[in-house]
Amino acid sequence: MKNFYILLFLVLAYTSGFAQDTTNTRLFTFDVGIGGAATSFQDVKYSTVHWNGIGFAPRLEVSWRNKFIHGFGIEGVMSNESPKTFDGSAKYYSGIVFYKFFYPLKTEKKYKLFVGAKVEPIDFSLRMIDGLYNNGSYLIYGTNLKAAGMFEQRINNKWVLNADLGFQLFSFMNENVSFGYAADQQTLEDGKYNYNEMTAPFTFTPFWKFLNVETNINFHYGKRWVFSYVWRMQQSYAVKDYHLTRGYSALRLSYHIISKTKTPKAKKKK
Repeated sequence: MKNFYILLFLVLAYTSGFAQDTTNTRLFTFDVGIGGAATSFQDVKYSTVHWNGIGFAPRLEVSWRNKFIHGFGIEGVMSNESPKTFDGSAKYYSGIVFYKFFYPLKTEKKYKLFVGAKVEPIDFSLRMIDGLYNNGSYLIYGTNLKAAGMFEQRINNKWVLNADLGFQLFSFMNENVSFGYAADQQTLEDGKYNYNEMTAPFTFTPFWKFLNVETNINFHYGKRWVFSYVWRMQQSYAVKDYHLTRGYSALRLSYHIISKTKTPKAKKKK
């Protein structure tokens, strides 16, 4: 885990230094967004019950671009979930702190293509089932690294389409439940069960053990407004044939509180 953070620091330091070779025009934005989300959850390890819910999806982001694009932010979801097969309710909370970096792969007048990465130092989700004391709470948290790509096209003088896709390469994850022991198949087979502490180890998790994908489709209007559709899906294969699947879709409206464009003035000829 320590080596991962050292590697992350070196990558961020390198990209920040590399990004000094930029174009003249610079754009800095700070935006706040809020929207509605539809959530979904099922963990076959414990039950085949499928939970669905409706809630809120807030977001804050600071970004700047010149030749490169950098962004820091936090986003989350809060919803009330219920099953279709019986009367019940659960509260669901999730949050992500992220840093993203995009490098221009192709820049044309009609469109632009970018490739990059997204680092999520904090990614957590908490579910609390009302009235249930045995496995009534469910916490999953980790640190993720995603490969990402982005497409951008100006539609007209007012509208710009921006869409990106993220695919998780690996993460360091942990899973905790209120009563019980959740661990990957290999940990159980190796006999690493800890009878004194009912907590699964914080383990390295590649994409073939935990699928994590996201899409963000954004329509920018003028200088201030952004209309977005967001989709997240995660699926765990830690225990063979007993998958955990969770995700959400959201519609969000964001407003650029700060939107500054800086173009250095041309030097006057003597």
